[in-house]
Amino acid sequence: MKDYVVKISEKNTGVLAVLGHAGIGHVHSHSGFVQDDSAGFAVVASIMKEAFKVDTTIQYVTGNSETGSITVETYGGGIGTSHTRRGLTPQEVHMLRRAEGEDGIYTQTVAVKTFGRMYGQGAMETPVALQGAIALAVMDSFCKKFPHKILTTNEKYDRLIDKMSGTVVDINGIPVSLLLNINGSEGGIGPAEDNEGNTALGQKGEIMKLLGTQDVPNIIVESKSYVPSLSKEINCSTFLFRGQEIIDNTDVAKALASAANDLSLPYILKNDSLPISKGNLENATRNFAREIIKLGERLSGAQSAIDKTSIIAEIARMVSEDAGGISFMSNDLHDTARAAGIVPGTASVMSLLVPEDYINYWKIPVLTPEDVEQYMRIIFCAAKKLISEC
Repeated sequence: MKDYVVKISEKNTGVLAVLGHAGIGHVHSHSGFVQDDSAGFAVVASIMKEAFKVDTTIQYVTGNSETGSITVETYGGGIGTSHTRRGLTPQEVHMLRRAEGEDGIYTQTVAVKTFGRMYGQGAMETPVALQGAIALAVMDSFCKKFPHKILTTNEKYDRLIDKMSGTVVDINGIPVSLLLNINGSEGGIGPAEDNEGNTALGQKGEIMKLLGTQDVPNIIVESKSYVPSLSKEINCSTFLFRGQEIIDNTDVAKALASAANDLSLPYILKNDSLPISKGNLENATRNFAREIIKLGERLSGAQSAIDKTSIIAEIARMVSEDAGGISFMSNDLHDTARAAGIVPGTASVMSLLVPEDYINYWKIPVLTPEDVEQYMRIIFCAAKKLISEC
């Protein structure tokens, strides 16, 4: 039985903000990091679904082999369209139908179930484009049913499919501002996530201002992820709460940790994992480029077919995996917003770690309804703690 009630709010701003995004195609990163970077989107969309009672089940998926377009329609009437850079094969058009009947809230889960796996950076465009179309359709479902209650960006971002929607709901009587965020590149090549987290750029910043998010504590909901340095030390799914001491709003992280403790859910609290280190992403980008150059030099001197194939395969691995750790954000923004897109002084980040045996079996994390339910219970419990302290 649910221990929370979520309703449409009569307020225009909340006393707390919860923000979640879908990093379309941001599956892999550097140093063996693998994730479902749509967990935040799923959590925020699920909270909205509790309040607005919108059906986010996928009704139709159609693909056009000539144009490369993928269109998803939900039973709630939402429509989302994206395109693949290199078009669609007839076989892919057929496979897209496997997503019908799935809940579109779980964008990466559905894309992986449909095609088996996915990689970003242009390595696997069709599942990435499908994920983007699903996310857009889910967001459109809310916007179409409640246009007077949902604030939505309406201008096209250059070379991006980015779109954001925000609203205010009452959670157990507490008004909470919500921001639902989609970040991805055109063509299914993702990820490009300058608009993730609570960065307040352009139209997104305007919506956040209307929701009052800059004046209240922010919870940034992040990925379900395998992080080698941490995941090797746990034996079950474990929540991770992060906020850099002095820089971020660590009261949020502490409230989340206290909530997880009250709910008997395993967690790790870290106040030293989000330092501001200017030039970090720029240096990582240069280092990655140097490794690609080294492989290119080896390839230029390779003579045998197997040597050439092996070198090219390593380039492909690096591009499809490691490159996700440098392509997801602009260098100058990363200097302050860091990997989670967190504006200093405003927020803390919550995510869900998976253990090593999970990644050995599944290879790519996929979010489940049970995961989302635990995210929500922690957020709702933490909300009471944060409000009582104000």
